[in-house]
Amino acid sequence: MTERILDATGSLLERRTSRRSLLARSAMIGSAMVVAPLRFLVRPISAWAAIAPGSCGSGLCDDGYTAFCCEINRGKNVCPANTYVAGWWMCTAYRGGGLCADEGIRYYVDCNRLPDRSFGPCRCANGNCGERRVNCNVFRYGQCNTQVPGVTEVSCRVVVCEHPASIDGFNCSDSVAVDNNTCSHDWNCLTPLVKQLPGAGGA
Repeated sequence: MTERILDATGSLLERRTSRRSLLARSAMIGSAMVVAPLRFLVRPISAWAAIAPGSCGSGLCDDGYTAFCCEINRGKNVCPANTYVAGWWMCTAYRGGGLCADEGIRYYVDCNRLPDRSFGPCRCANGNCGERRVNCNVFRYGQCNTQVPGVTEVSCRVVVCEHPASIDGFNCSDSVAVDNNTCSHDWNCLTPLVKQLPGAGGA
């Protein structure tokens, strides 16, 4: 068991050894060892893949909601590669200080995995039980890009302050869905300085 830990750690260190990357990888391996030690040690999977919602027992990764794209997309509030804008809903009573604070209304846009592409396994964002899930919930509101068939996993979600039907490239209808339970959902990468670029994230 100890030998496998050393081998896994050694192979990580061989790749990049900057202080930041070393700390990030060490934290990920540590998390995997805490929440899924046997699975990490006996199966040929990465630490990233080991931190799945079922491994946590508590934390945001177990609350059933999907992470924001900016958490996993280098701070960018857009749909990442291999995903598309699949649907949206709105929060009508946003009282936080993040993006859309001035409007008091937020539109949450689901970025689903493209049917013929891969977005990795169902997992906790950044291998952290304290962040919501990525690519787990098979669901589609379906008001956007109806030319894309089927229902795939919601990879992550984007926040915009204007109606998705008015954003070029999103290809969304104005069919309304409301979920004010998500008004309290926020992340530090969703600041008022972050703006959704028109057309970024459409199919």
